[in-house]
Amino acid sequence: MLEKLNSLIYSTLGLRTKPFIFRVYGLALTWGLTLVVLHHFIFIDINDVVPTPTEDEISAALFFLLVDAPITETLIFQWFIQGAFRRITGSPSFSIAGSAIVFSLVHLNNSVLNATIVIGLGFALALTYEYVRMRIGNISALILVCVAHICWNFLTILGDLSFWFGVS
Repeated sequence: MLEKLNSLIYSTLGLRTKPFIFRVYGLALTWGLTLVVLHHFIFIDINDVVPTPTEDEISAALFFLLVDAPITETLIFQWFIQGAFRRITGSPSFSIAGSAIVFSLVHLNNSVLNATIVIGLGFALALTYEYVRMRIGNISALILVCVAHICWNFLTILGDLSFWFGVS
């Protein structure tokens, strides 16, 4: 069963880099945007007051979101957890799913919506790690996943600014 699942995942992803990146991150982005828009129009009161952060709070948040979190989470979730799942089960598919689910559960403390959005990112990062690790190597996979995570967080920051504050 696991061999069939692994085969299906690998054949679906294809071997070329561009289709893989567009498929995986396109699906994750579509998933996240759909949930954010639905949440905004269904659950958010437009009259909520958004507090204005200080410059120090903004700098600390940017450092955390663009440097600390991507590096730390890549090491924890891809290198350690995903690697452990793969070694224990021998299944890349199980390691991808397990890593993404744990990644989402850790983000549950922010909100259920955030954890639901993050599972899409978790799958995208885990798939990227496995895809690059199998073709190029572990270090390249870690670097690429870290860069992808930084890009995702950067786009999220830009999206939040433009969505909530009308900043372009």
